[in-house]
Amino acid sequence: MKNLMLIPLLVLILAQVADAQNRRAPQKYVDINAGIGILPTFVKDAGKVNAPPMSLTADFKLAEHFSLGAFAGYSVTETGLRLLRDGGTAKWRNRFSVVGVRLAAQSRPLGPWNIYGGMSVAYSHSNIDMMEGQIQKVKEEKGIKESSGKILMGGFIGGRHSLTPRLGLFGELGFGISLATAGLSVRLCR
Repeated sequence: MKNLMLIPLLVLILAQVADAQNRRAPQKYVDINAGIGILPTFVKDAGKVNAPPMSLTADFKLAEHFSLGAFAGYSVTETGLRLLRDGGTAKWRNRFSVVGVRLAAQSRPLGPWNIYGGMSVAYSHSNIDMMEGQIQKVKEEKGIKESSGKILMGGFIGGRHSLTPRLGLFGELGFGISLATAGLSVRLCR
């Protein structure tokens, strides 16, 4: 039901973008953002981070205040030794990746700052490597499979601080590879 409600919203946003492009031609650019997760998605599992959440986004400016982008991310976490209901123990490693698209609305520049927010649709995939115990027992008790993927819909809000016209720093909150991400941003202009 939530997905059905998002379709009219997307149509309205895309109509606004098309109308805005017909009225005037804004400067086109692409922001390439490379980030590292400050608060991993699996923080609630109290896992040990083996490879911190890393992400890469490319956001293309469609209209004065709208951009369309693509993103990818990867992380590796490892659980501690877990006691199962049957008295056995298990320990596993999760290699998690995500790829998707995102639509963002941006504020007018506030000095060197640009504030933005939007929504994303992504495909996430987890690969579980058992380090100790049996995957079947973990699957029965925790619902975890060796390999699983699903579609994620999420939102994000962030800010970009321009150090130079083409180089900046960014920070972002949202659901994906990490709940909080910070990194370097490079603007490529046409």
